[in-house]
Amino acid sequence: MLSSRLKNRGPELITAALLIAAVLAIELRREAIRLSPQALEWTPAKGTSYPRIVRDSSDTTITIVAAPRRIVSETLGSDEVLFGVCAGDRLAGVSSVALDERYSNIADQVRNRSLPAIEDAEQVVELRPDLVFVASYSQAEKVELLRSAGVAVFRLNDFDHISGIIGNIRTVGYMVGEDQCAANLVSRIEKRLSEIASEADRHSSRPRAMLYDPSGYTAGANTLIDEMLHRVGARNVAAEHGIRGSTRISSEAIALWQPDFIIAGAAHGEFDQVRQALLSDPAIARGPAGRPGRIIVIDDRFLLCVSQYMVPAMEAMAEGLYDSAITNAKS
Repeated sequence: MLSSRLKNRGPELITAALLIAAVLAIELRREAIRLSPQALEWTPAKGTSYPRIVRDSSDTTITIVAAPRRIVSETLGSDEVLFGVCAGDRLAGVSSVALDERYSNIADQVRNRSLPAIEDAEQVVELRPDLVFVASYSQAEKVELLRSAGVAVFRLNDFDHISGIIGNIRTVGYMVGEDQCAANLVSRIEKRLSEIASEADRHSSRPRAMLYDPSGYTAGANTLIDEMLHRVGARNVAAEHGIRGSTRISSEAIALWQPDFIIAGAAHGEFDQVRQALLSDPAIARGPAGRPGRIIVIDDRFLLCVSQYMVPAMEAMAEGLYDSAITNAKS
């Protein structure tokens, strides 16, 4: 009986096997990016020479006499980059946001290492760091206090461009003696971005999209979102209507501009709430973006980051834009 049933279902089983093989082939072509490689016990890389002299965004020259063994990071971006360039095991302290799973891609790693979250300059000094990373927007008074205490502080900047983020990865890797690990990470990022761009080029039209969340924020020209949209083959409707930087607009602008897609961020587990909040506005619900699949909600950990984790955000953009376009073309 069993052999008879199998014989009768032979064509179905063959078809199913072929479908599974096709899916596996597609997934294998899309190689996962190791955005935060795990280093074993740290040893200085061969050929790594010190001292190293660098200049930061405040035009301050910093001399690093030896590979840092105790590193403090005061921004989530530098937290994530340090894990990405194999320096996570040398972190002595991280930003206060690093443990917040709504925004941090490294919360588990930080928790597993029991790293303290930095709240003030005194705490940094007590940790006796060899090197501290801050951002261009960090409080100047705090930075000067640390420098006056003899702490080497480097200000990172240029978070509005992919090239700037890649430059920061290379700079951080160079400063901590992980040049090769940083180069490997950059290579994986650039390879994936090239793949995304190639996929976008296969589509003849450029989707009209824009960032807009329930609180009214959008992103125009000279923002990372703007470049991400262009990289995935889309037009940024907000930038085309004169918006520069990040600002709030009313939903009346959405009704006037009629974007085909709206991109919004949300915490993990809150995608449906954000989508429904946007659709509850008639200006959105009655426009092209109100059609099924036209509101692309992306995890805030990816959409708002300024590190290597921007790549999953761009993957989600491309998937939402082009899968939705195919679906709507069939309907």
